[in-house]
Amino acid sequence: MEKIQIAVLGLGTVGSGVKNILQEKKELLKERIFQKTGLEREIEIKKILIRDINKVYDVDKELLTEDFEDILNDDDIKIVVELIGGNQPATDYMIKAMKANKNVITANKLVIAKSNGLLEKVAKENDVRFMYEASVAGTVPVIKVINDSLVGNSISKISGIVNGTTNYILSKMTNENKSFEEALKSAQDLGFAESDPSSDIDGDDSLYKIAILSKLAFSTEIDLEKISKQGIRHITKTDIENAKNSNKRIKFLAQAEKKEGKVVISVSPVEIDSKHPLANVEGAMNAVCISCDNAGEIMLQGAGAGSRPTASAVVSDIFSVASKL
Repeated sequence: MEKIQIAVLGLGTVGSGVKNILQEKKELLKERIFQKTGLEREIEIKKILIRDINKVYDVDKELLTEDFEDILNDDDIKIVVELIGGNQPATDYMIKAMKANKNVITANKLVIAKSNGLLEKVAKENDVRFMYEASVAGTVPVIKVINDSLVGNSISKISGIVNGTTNYILSKMTNENKSFEEALKSAQDLGFAESDPSSDIDGDDSLYKIAILSKLAFSTEIDLEKISKQGIRHITKTDIENAKNSNKRIKFLAQAEKKEGKVVISVSPVEIDSKHPLANVEGAMNAVCISCDNAGEIMLQGAGAGSRPTASAVVSDIFSVASKL
């Protein structure tokens, strides 16, 4: 049995989810790798990078390290999964890992959106894989669809709900007549929103995600400063009611459209007809509509937040790399 050894950077919400899924589905993953490749392979976590080795973790302590060099210098580790988030040291870790001939998987939308293609460039130069399905829309496999399923298409527009927190808030306001403040508090109580929800409700999270999708769909680098952005702090009960009276719904949409050779991108609350497919995407769900010339319009929908949904997308990338090594 060949072991595909991996390292996980970070053991927070998503990191713990990845660890648990890999443990629970170990035999299933072995079986599916064999079905796909005919090879007897097993995915195994060899090291987990954490900040405090003395903290109590629900994991074999032999797996834990505070020193990234332990991972970087281990030639048996073929895949590094970056789940610590933020810009640094995450960016440095990923670049160093790829230069050490390790494949990299991440859910770090901020780094991908801001790197101007640097990480993809380093991956190509070192002939390793760099994958990031979990960086956009949780369980929704929109990156795989754009990269693989729609290769015979020219995409003209992407429109989606890519932030579960804001969709939950607007759903509460629409369906239960909650104020913005009440809906936000409910989202925080359920763990859908952070104690500081600014990145979600002011649109930064959605901006990074639509930038990533736009780059893939339209094969161009995206200037984040040129993306029109407006959050949802200003949405009131009156706004919600007025929309409902016009048979519309307010949804927080990330949109990108190619017009006359230019890509126009925006993130903002939008009134859409109640019959539109995105109008009935409720709670913390995510959904993305893609318009293209041959396949027409397709819509993908699924859980967009939480430990298990995001970890599921990460494990999908791990499986993909493990199958192709």
